[in-house]
Amino acid sequence: MSAYSYRDEAGFSKFLVVLIVLSALLNSVAVGSSVMLYDMLVAVQKGAEVTDEVANAHDARQLVIGLVQLAAAIFIGIIFLMWVYRMCRNAHSIENAKLDITPGWAVGWYFVPVANLWKPYQAMKETYEAFINRENDSMILPLWWFAWIVASIMARVSTRFAAETDTLSQIMTGVQVTIITDVIAVFLDVVAILMVLTVSRACNERFAVDHFEAATEDWE
Repeated sequence: MSAYSYRDEAGFSKFLVVLIVLSALLNSVAVGSSVMLYDMLVAVQKGAEVTDEVANAHDARQLVIGLVQLAAAIFIGIIFLMWVYRMCRNAHSIENAKLDITPGWAVGWYFVPVANLWKPYQAMKETYEAFINRENDSMILPLWWFAWIVASIMARVSTRFAAETDTLSQIMTGVQVTIITDVIAVFLDVVAILMVLTVSRACNERFAVDHFEAATEDWE
């Protein structure tokens, strides 16, 4: 008898998907804003005169968008980890499920240096395989994790370049890196949506089948 019990998380999964869609829209806006800033910097490089008012407006817009992105990332990150825990808990509720990682560690591994490069993926893979009762045959999970790793690396690179503002050339390079980072973030959002839908659908289908089989046995 499993120490965990199944709970219907379809509504929570839909809520998470909506949040990630909003994140994709926000990151798309960030890309557009950075492109506008870069165009202004190119104009300055070519000798165009830009007033302090215009420059300050660009800076203010970038700051606001950046702060909103940070707040959204923290909030959605918390909701995502709650979803990870709930999916793993449901997987553990399956009789004879073969999982090495507990729901707590499915979340905890995200915060352990070095191990967070593969352990969270292992937890998600085990969870999904428990639902489908076979080895993973979907490219969505590895694609999601690849995008996650690349996005995490680019976020660090972008932060480093953003701190180098001694010359116009450095500022322009920093903006270019920011644009690339946000484009990758949009890609990650899209793949994450597909991953959440894939895993949650597998969860729902597994327990719909189990419920049907249990009901059939009761009738017999």
